[in-house]
Amino acid sequence: MSGTTEWQTVHDTACTNTNPNSCVDVTINTTPICPNMTNKEFRQRMMKVMDAAVVLVSDRIVAVSRWDAQERARATTYFGRADDDIRAVLVAGLPKLLSALKELAPEKIVRWDDSVIKNLTCALVPDSGQNRAGVCKPDSENRVIAIYSAFCSDSDGELWHGAKVKTIIHECTHYSDTFNSDDLMYGNTESGMRAFALGNSDKAIRNADSIAGYIATFDRTVAR
Repeated sequence: MSGTTEWQTVHDTACTNTNPNSCVDVTINTTPICPNMTNKEFRQRMMKVMDAAVVLVSDRIVAVSRWDAQERARATTYFGRADDDIRAVLVAGLPKLLSALKELAPEKIVRWDDSVIKNLTCALVPDSGQNRAGVCKPDSENRVIAIYSAFCSDSDGELWHGAKVKTIIHECTHYSDTFNSDDLMYGNTESGMRAFALGNSDKAIRNADSIAGYIATFDRTVAR
């Protein structure tokens, strides 16, 4: 096997077929998850992205335990306030989010297509060229994330614009056993999220991009 060759296991046993007409047809989908890399490269990259996301969430767990003036200011930026209710949601949700990220396997990050939809209990919107990823809340325990074409061209971890790290965190906040968040407002800039939070503090703490912004403040590069 060459260094650029990928092998896929299609059956985990081997035997001599002695039963007439008992052959099984195996259909292999050879379409890459992302057109700009092999599936092996994609999974290696996702390992780095998930590791970076784990560090970011772990940092916030420590910071929320301190809840000093700096952390309260950060919370106010993304949630419009930093009272006991906001802190309680973070104290409860961040460890669950961390567990979900650690449970997430690269092979569970898959390309959106018809075969993915058939294995989920809810419908995901089609690829518009603008959306990045989607999850099915009723299937939260399966930890599947379906990605779209725009995800593939995003940076891995340049947090001030589209980044795979932010998208993975965003999607994992949707799981019903983490933050059970919704998409009430999209935004990739700190100023946009601050404007939304100031007038919608009750909604911001339930908004996926607000939570992702709070965790991965948009001024750093991670997953290098």
